[in-house]
Amino acid sequence: MTEHVHSKPIAMIFNGVWSQYAVATAPKYRDFFDLLYVHDLDDAQLARYPALLIPFQNDHLAIAEHREAVYAFLAAGKKIAVFGDSAHWIDAQWADRPVNNYWWAENPDRPPVAHTDFSHPLFAGLTPRQACWHHHGVYTRTPDGARVLQHTDDGEVICWSTTAYGGELLAATQDPIVEHGVQQIRHLDHFVDQLVYWLCGRRPPSVRMTVNAAAYGQPWPETIDRRAAA
Repeated sequence: MTEHVHSKPIAMIFNGVWSQYAVATAPKYRDFFDLLYVHDLDDAQLARYPALLIPFQNDHLAIAEHREAVYAFLAAGKKIAVFGDSAHWIDAQWADRPVNNYWWAENPDRPPVAHTDFSHPLFAGLTPRQACWHHHGVYTRTPDGARVLQHTDDGEVICWSTTAYGGELLAATQDPIVEHGVQQIRHLDHFVDQLVYWLCGRRPPSVRMTVNAAAYGQPWPETIDRRAAA
């Protein structure tokens, strides 16, 4: 029997956060993401997809209850990108750090991320500015043999990846989906587009993300650019 693969290539684990919903339902991205409620995960649900995205502000204790299904997904050679404190279910240790939203105004020549490994396909073609914004913590321990992809000036790990489980698991302490959903950081189309491309091999349209008002039951035009309206 041929395994059924869903027409949308990426499953986004959804925690009810509206910014996650805004990205998944945006006209630019809605052909790429299916929302899977975090408490409904199982092998059959995940097996339909080539890639899995776990955004920041998720329920990692709930994800830990489905740890075997998540690792079976990796064992099948698939990709997972996770943002946020995932130490409840991966072999790593997270430590909170103060969030610096003002570095670009106070000291723009010293971003929170001092080093990015642009040889990794997630960061291919991005500028240092497009690959960097604030972060919410650091990884003080990563899996044996993990590749560090981003770190601070002090050497604290922001992003890492490993292929030790069959597929590729990438973890970072930044919050691209949430920030893109609330549309406070204007350059995140570049990063999120590249993230989508790395996960599934398909590139979103080269347009600015807009919010799909119809997805909220609003009688407005289909798309609203909140940044342009602000």
